[in-house]
Amino acid sequence: MTNTIISLFTETISFLIESIKLIPELIKVWWFLAKKIVLSLYAYWKTKLFFDKIFFICLFLQLLFSVLPWFHYEIVFFEGKESVSLSPKLNSIFILISLLNFFFLGFWKSTWTRIWFFATEMISVIIILWGYLEPKRTYYDFVNPNEVSTQIPFYLFLVSLFFAFVFGYLSFKKEDEVFSKSF
Repeated sequence: MTNTIISLFTETISFLIESIKLIPELIKVWWFLAKKIVLSLYAYWKTKLFFDKIFFICLFLQLLFSVLPWFHYEIVFFEGKESVSLSPKLNSIFILISLLNFFFLGFWKSTWTRIWFFATEMISVIIILWGYLEPKRTYYDFVNPNEVSTQIPFYLFLVSLFFAFVFGYLSFKKEDEVFSKSF
């Protein structure tokens, strides 16, 4: 019994020692991988038009703000208050739309992605307007709407949604001009 405990202890110590020896190698590999990714993104970035760059940033911000909580709610218990941040009930739809738009339109463009982009942006706008008109149905259903305050990520999401729409349109228009001149 003590023999197995001692052998388990020595094996654990030897595993930890070997793991610590691998840390410099892991750092080198991760550094190499990060450098490759950054350099390839930089090369990709240099090939983009001005409106495409702004469009890419707007899509990234839309994805970022769709993940953050949009609402703030304070719950009063017996002796103290507890603050809770809420995401909308349909948050998974906003995240999925933002994620797919970011990857489809940030790295790959074709004729169907334009239709996809404008359709999904319109779906987002419809859901947001529906949430404005009926917040208990769309955003949260277990709290009193008068006790909920909207946080800044909600407004930043709306701004990024608007600018993504505008710069998406301008990017597609400029892209059409560039490609029509080349033929």
